[in-house]
Amino acid sequence: MPGPFSFLSRKKPTSLPFKDYYENWFNTLKNTLLPLLHQSLSSPSPSLLPFRRDLLLQHFLFYYDSLDQAAAVDVSQILFPSWRNSLETPFLFLGDLHPYLFTNLLRSFIDAANNNETENPESLDKPYQVLTAWINPPEKLILRIEQIECGLRLMVPPLISRVRKVQAAFIRKVAEKWDSNGGFKKKGIREAVKAEMEEMLDVLMGANRLRRSVIIEIVNAANVYQGALFLEGLAQFLVGFKDTALVGEFRRCKMMMMMMDINGGGTHWGF
Repeated sequence: MPGPFSFLSRKKPTSLPFKDYYENWFNTLKNTLLPLLHQSLSSPSPSLLPFRRDLLLQHFLFYYDSLDQAAAVDVSQILFPSWRNSLETPFLFLGDLHPYLFTNLLRSFIDAANNNETENPESLDKPYQVLTAWINPPEKLILRIEQIECGLRLMVPPLISRVRKVQAAFIRKVAEKWDSNGGFKKKGIREAVKAEMEEMLDVLMGANRLRRSVIIEIVNAANVYQGALFLEGLAQFLVGFKDTALVGEFRRCKMMMMMMDINGGGTHWGF
């Protein structure tokens, strides 16, 4: 189904809707690249690990390139992605995963490895370098993570500010084009929407550049085992969103909280 503003597309529609492209991309991630990387991480021989890590990295980067291309055709389909389920929505920022999620995921690996005092790495059936990858990480890595996080704190707020300004300008232009006798003038509303979509395309591409940059910087700062484990964790995070039992439980919880709010018996959580 075309996006709500598809009539503003600057290019001819692609033969494959992005929803279908994402499904193919996701299936390759889940069924091919993730198992290959997991196999290398479980193998005592790390010879293929750098290659398979890079395959998964390029898969993510190619996805963001494709996201930019699809947005250039119809930015509305990316800003309002119909292929995302209710479990994914809270993690989205301008059409895709919030860049904060990447560093938070990395921090969670480090915290879990260094807070778990009961697990004996030598007793588990994985290579020692994999089991100890996040234990007492070097100060250089921690410093680089902090630098990346600092960069995010500087770059994300301006993107949010731009979105607000675009929306405010759009509302103002629509109000100016309102005819009290005849309602909206079609030409006027088209011009207002077109201007907003062009601005939103630029903002979305800026967000995608930031997402690409953070993923690349994390992998470059890590050693081969850490980089592979980070990408494996990110891929598993995406795969988890498609767990039907988890999605169903989330929807049930969401419905219960909405009912509590309607009945005045609970707190509104903003879902």
